[in-house]
Amino acid sequence: MEVGRLLYATDMREPSFSKVEPVLTLRTLGLKEVVLLHTTKVEDWDGKVADHGLKSKTFMVDGPLVPAILNTAHRETVSLIAVSLNRDKRGLLGGSVTTKLLRASSLPILVIPEDAQATRSMERGVFTHLVFATDWSRSSEKALGYILNFKDFISTLEIVHVIDKRLDVRDMRVLKGKLVQTRNVLSGRGIDAESHIYAGKRPEEIMLAAKDYDATCIVMGTTGKSALKAFLAHSCSCRVAESSLVPTLVVP
Repeated sequence: MEVGRLLYATDMREPSFSKVEPVLTLRTLGLKEVVLLHTTKVEDWDGKVADHGLKSKTFMVDGPLVPAILNTAHRETVSLIAVSLNRDKRGLLGGSVTTKLLRASSLPILVIPEDAQATRSMERGVFTHLVFATDWSRSSEKALGYILNFKDFISTLEIVHVIDKRLDVRDMRVLKGKLVQTRNVLSGRGIDAESHIYAGKRPEEIMLAAKDYDATCIVMGTTGKSALKAFLAHSCSCRVAESSLVPTLVVP
């Protein structure tokens, strides 16, 4: 897989180039150009991108942010979107910009929080130590396939499955078999992987796992929902992306 073009979008009043800079290492996967989308004027980000040997384009948002991100991504034919968004901005019925974007995008999105822990994760290498949350659904398996593209960046990967009900002996045996199988797939590609079972509410337990193992990024799959359901309930991936202290990569 080649990344080709990356779109980085932010609505922060004082955006920091340190958030996007570590992602520029993806040039080893074919990244050639970064498309920058801002809601406020920034100084010489194009020059800083050029210092990494990459081309860039800069656009200012005119109108609602989510359509601007999606339209720019389509027009510029990007293959990955990275965003650092204001989590305090809420829309109709409490829907955040992050949630709206994740539900509408057909492209993988890397959500980068604006806090000190996220900064440390980016400095260490955003894909260095991953928590891969899986339920072995089609979307989870697609996310697993996407992870394999980043194997040269990954030092350690934690496979995490969260159970939310009592399991009998047979169910536990099946679950452990799936964990072993996933671990073998990753190990076969040269990725140091360990498997873990958590119990409780999925979003909270996934973020707890990221904290327990000092992960640099959480990776999850997601599925689209109808407009009505999008208003009534957050998917697990949206809730994690909105609340996680480390970056979250959501693969649709």
